[in-house]
Amino acid sequence: MKDSIITPSKTRFLMATLMLSASTLTFSANFDLLNQPQTNFGGIEQNAPLKGETWNTPSILESMQQEKIKEKKKDYLEILNLFKQNKLNEGEKKLAALFKQYPEDPELFNLQALADSLKKDIASAEKNYQKAIAKDKNNILAHLGLSKLALDGGDLTKAQDYANKTLTINPKIVNAHLLLADVAYKQKNTSQVESILSNALKQVAGNIAQEIEVIQNLGKFYAIQKQPEKILALGEDLSKRYPGDNQALSLLAGAQIVNNKKAEAEQTLVEIIKHDKQDVNHRLLLAKLLSDSTEKEKEVIKLLDEALTIAPENPQVLVFKTAYQIKLKHYPEALELANLAEKKFPAGSIGALLKGDVYLAEKKPDEALKNYQQAYKKQPNDKVLFTIADLLVAQKKTPEAMKLLENELAKNSKNNAVHFKLASLYQQQNDYQQAEKHYNAMLADQPDNALALNNLAWIYSQQNNPKAAELAEKAFSKAPESAAIADTYGFILLKQEPAKGLEILEKAAALAPQANDIQYHLAAAYNANDQKTKAIEILERILKSENYFAEKNAAAELLKQLKQD
Repeated sequence: MKDSIITPSKTRFLMATLMLSASTLTFSANFDLLNQPQTNFGGIEQNAPLKGETWNTPSILESMQQEKIKEKKKDYLEILNLFKQNKLNEGEKKLAALFKQYPEDPELFNLQALADSLKKDIASAEKNYQKAIAKDKNNILAHLGLSKLALDGGDLTKAQDYANKTLTINPKIVNAHLLLADVAYKQKNTSQVESILSNALKQVAGNIAQEIEVIQNLGKFYAIQKQPEKILALGEDLSKRYPGDNQALSLLAGAQIVNNKKAEAEQTLVEIIKHDKQDVNHRLLLAKLLSDSTEKEKEVIKLLDEALTIAPENPQVLVFKTAYQIKLKHYPEALELANLAEKKFPAGSIGALLKGDVYLAEKKPDEALKNYQQAYKKQPNDKVLFTIADLLVAQKKTPEAMKLLENELAKNSKNNAVHFKLASLYQQQNDYQQAEKHYNAMLADQPDNALALNNLAWIYSQQNNPKAAELAEKAFSKAPESAAIADTYGFILLKQEPAKGLEILEKAAALAPQANDIQYHLAAAYNANDQKTKAIEILERILKSENYFAEKNAAAELLKQLKQD
């Protein structure tokens, strides 16, 4: 069914944790030529002796060569830094000057290709990478760049070829393995993905930083495949091979957490903290784990106090401790921390945001609203904007919330998050015409947006518009594991194909067994397929529940009808 408006979390637990899952798997998502190491300038390793010379007999020629290399590297890195800062024009001017000095340097063609990519001139980027290869057939960055461009352009064969060429030059290049894994994943060859990443792990054995990078990507894959135990085995093996290494222990802690081995994760985090007395992030992570237990309040506070002592200017620590005090309903202490954050970071919005959280928890909506508005004025962002809108709606000021969102949309008509928020509000008000307008605005920019497709399909179903089934099917194809989207598709199908509708709704109910509205639709599907006993069992169960759901009256009416029959 339509996705409900999601109110932002009342408390903000911000912490550094391992990313071991992803909704859309892309192994090379972080591959960026802006951040690739440059080790060779003009074909000479920066600290290598020239042919015919030794380290003990430095020559004038060697000294001149080394100075030249250092100067070139300095210019190169300066240009790269300008590109990172999005100062493309300035960077390209310096690059042109460098080209005059070194017209045959392949690394400069890589830089130009990078600039082309940032400008979305893919054809020119490809040409410059090819020029780099013409100057140096074993130029790794050029082969990687061409592989990435081909992958992004959907040419999987070419992406695979360039990645494989990179590996023939150097089999230990992690990003080449990740690009191959992306190709295999796009080809829906999951066994090949695992094989490629496992091979990468063997190739980089002995380099813990690279091993961790590969294992993290395997973790993403195993999370999607619902095989978290495999990442745990890798984490345990890594920590055994690198005993006492905090990088290995950190990965192990993340693996233990995703495998729901809370006690083991706590022990691992304690070990990490013992090794590094100045570690803040793992103290926060341990505090988060312990905060789930009401009996460990003192331990949590101790960890947070230690973190504040280590990093008094770290806003994450203040945010976490304030959030924890709110969770404990220690509102005066939380407000004191929020005020401290406001003093420490007067130019930012953190203090006002935290005060808004405190007042919201205290059920003081007017004070909360005032502080969120102050925060938004200092640092506008969609999350705070939507919090303000939700507060206005809760205060029965929906027209004011809509006006606020419309004003923001007038500043940026391409803000799809605001379009979706407005569409959802209009949909709640049964103003389908306005809701449809905003969903269509989203789809004009993002034709495959599953949520917009799903909610528009639901609107059309209420209007008996034949487009409903088509949109619902498309949404389901884009997000088959979303319970809400499966629910919409299955419920719409009931009128045309009851058996198929039942099949989809059974899946939706399995994905969200506590969602009573979906359970009601499943009961309706059983009824439509002449399985009345099952329908009655579901209806009786959900009507006994104290949890409110929008179609509770309709469920009661259906149960009454079925019992009369």
